[in-house]
Amino acid sequence: MEKKYKADNGLGNFFWGIVSLFLLGVVVYRFRNGERIWMDAIYFTFAIVFILSTTIKEYVVTDLNFLEIRFGLKLFSKNRRIAIGDIVGLQKIKKNQLRIDKVRGFEVLRVNKADIDVLMAELKDRNPRIRIAGEE
Repeated sequence: MEKKYKADNGLGNFFWGIVSLFLLGVVVYRFRNGERIWMDAIYFTFAIVFILSTTIKEYVVTDLNFLEIRFGLKLFSKNRRIAIGDIVGLQKIKKNQLRIDKVRGFEVLRVNKADIDVLMAELKDRNPRIRIAGEE
């Protein structure tokens, strides 16, 4: 059984939504005035596809000991996986941001603030070698 945790995508999707509404307004305006709309329609379509392909839907702790990052649309991006065995440390940066220190590098996740403590506990249970910042 996989454990699922909701993602918090922050203000990025909000701003991309404003840009896409602006582009939609440009397309409608040019269509009404009889101008060419093809390039603007392509920009609008690209903005919508970009929003959907970069929006993280959820984080899943799989049975195979991976933390899987699932996107809203898997058009350009496959689900990314972080091996739980590669995680060496966890740190809460903000109330909804979790920094995962891996063997090589780190990653910052934006998790729903109600799920962040549960996710940290789940990862710690799966890999007892994980150090949590602020704990001994």
